[in-house]
Amino acid sequence: MRLWHTWKGSFHRIFGRVIKDMSERTGLSEGDYGILDRLALFGNGSLRQQELADSMDWDKSRLSHHLTRMEKRGLVMRKSLDTDRGVLVIITSAGQSALDDARPVAAAAIRKHFLDQLTDLDVESIMKLAERTKARPAE
Repeated sequence: MRLWHTWKGSFHRIFGRVIKDMSERTGLSEGDYGILDRLALFGNGSLRQQELADSMDWDKSRLSHHLTRMEKRGLVMRKSLDTDRGVLVIITSAGQSALDDARPVAAAAIRKHFLDQLTDLDVESIMKLAERTKARPAE
């Protein structure tokens, strides 16, 4: 349990520092960045709202409330799909610009608070562990 708590605590500290740096420099929250990044990477600028919720492991209500706040800031827009009851979430030009500005900030924060602390052997070990645990089926 000591290893588990140390690992978890370390991750939360690093993640918190990265989010703090990004938020202070860009004004984007973790959720804002995650949504914009997924729209750009997975959907080429748009995704069905349910696909976006699934990719973030968020429930529908949480995502809907967050998207409402982002729409008010002009970062995304939603469009009802005519073919079914789905909703398409689309990144706006302001959202794309905010994402473009935030990506190098996030990368620098990840480097500063995580990657620069690792040796080549650490990176190799972490990658092996991540691949092994990712490949293991859930029970």
